Amino acid sequence: MSTVLERPSLEDPPMPLLEHLSELRLRLIWSLLILAAGTALAFRFSSLILSWLARPAGQLVFQAPAEAFLARLKLALYGGFLLTLPLLLHQAWLFVARALDRRLRRLLLALIPLSYLLFLLGAGIALFVVVPAALKFLLSYGSAEVRPLLGLGNYLEFVTRLSLAFGAVFQIPLLLLGLNRLGLLSRQRVSGLRKAIYFAAFVAAAFLTPGPDVVSQLCLALPALALFELTMLAMAP
Repeated sequence: MSTVLERPSLEDPPMPLLEHLSELRLRLIWSLLILAAGTALAFRFSSLILSWLARPAGQLVFQAPAEAFLARLKLALYGGFLLTLPLLLHQAWLFVARALDRRLRRLLLALIPLSYLLFLLGAGIALFVVVPAALKFLLSYGSAEVRPLLGLGNYLEFVTRLSLAFGAVFQIPLLLLGLNRLGLLSRQRVSGLRKAIYFAAFVAAAFLTPGPDVVSQLCLALPALALFELTMLAMAP
């Protein structure tokens, strides 16, 4: 049985089924321990992180006694996830590597670091660009008589859901490139589906963004389509 730091070789044979199930249990335990350690570290700085996230909204309020604590706990979990994601991806690699052939191992090993960077890029765009723009648009519908009073829990859900949506959408280029490198999807085939993909991007943005505002939906759909077009240039015919 492998350890937490063991790295499977590209030449290792596939693992038997029972041993693979035992490996799955080990990887899940290590992943939970890693995530717990990252969450504990992020909780120490959750107050500072929450203050920074709340700047675009101004003052936030909480209505239940435990809401502030639970909000900081959820924020720490999300921060711990981002902090330990490379290690979690490494644990996933240790689990799936020996179930794949040599070609798939090489491809997956090359895509995992890119996956993390693209996730951070998507989440960063959401936090630094989309959230302030979306809030400015949504709060502009207030007036002197109708003033916003944002709840802590709802606001944190809005921010985290939006950043997770952006991080997930930014994985699409890797999916397309992976399928292309495996010979399962050609650039010509994808090009023929361009109109459907554009339509699906805007529909997905409407479902993934937490609010009904057009700003956050456009901010999700347009970068996704830009990444799609750039990925097309890197795909084999």
